[in-house]
Amino acid sequence: MNDLLVKFLIAMDKDEKLKQQYVSDPKGTAEAFGLSDEDVQICAKNDIDAIKSRCEAEGADNLEISHSK
Repeated sequence: MNDLLVKFLIAMDKDEKLKQQYVSDPKGTAEAFGLSDEDVQICAKNDIDAIKSRCEAEGADNLEISHSK
């Protein structure tokens, strides 16, 4: 798996603290993880279509992350 955005999503799925940081500050958490500016914007806008497409391309289309507070 080469897509850092997908790795970030998987990391959040496994790490409750990271997920809560993301809920509080999506942009800052994505930046701190080292995502590209484009990927940070995808996270900041919660662009579900882009996220879903990237996950499907990496074979992680069964990934489900709840980001409610």
